[in-house]
Amino acid sequence: MDRIPFSRPVDIRRINDSGRTEQITASPEERAAIAASFGILGLDKLEARMVIRPWNRVGLELEGRLIAEAVQACIVTLEPVPERIDQRFSLTFLPPEAQAADPKTVAEAEVIVDVDADDPPDPLIGNTLDLGAIATEQLALALDPYPRAPGADLAAALAEDGNGSTSPFAALSQLKRD
Repeated sequence: MDRIPFSRPVDIRRINDSGRTEQITASPEERAAIAASFGILGLDKLEARMVIRPWNRVGLELEGRLIAEAVQACIVTLEPVPERIDQRFSLTFLPPEAQAADPKTVAEAEVIVDVDADDPPDPLIGNTLDLGAIATEQLALALDPYPRAPGADLAAALAEDGNGSTSPFAALSQLKRD
């Protein structure tokens, strides 16, 4: 597995009952590596403030705010599209042994999916929590999957193939009108 481009490990044994606050900022080199791994044009800013507290006796609760400035290619014109992200997030973590359920109960249980329910806790493996990896994951979730430049017209882009000639599908459009 490749090295994580933005890593800020925190020793969870040093988190007391009142919690711990961490402010992290990615360096220019880390931002460039993240942009390359995401396939985006640039990442001008990436910072996060996270508060980590004990949760459910053996787990952790993390509340954070991510601030980022990214540049992606427009899906229609490929022009650079700047995007500012300011997003709050909340995660919970439990050790795998605390998440283990009785196999008999799981096998007999009816599966009910509630899309509005909170996500289940993430596994807490070892004694470290990588805040950089968490910030990078939250950035991936927050980025616009279909960035569009202002005024980008998909229909016009599809009508021409880039050489100024008409697309083969324009003939089908003519048939539909007749």
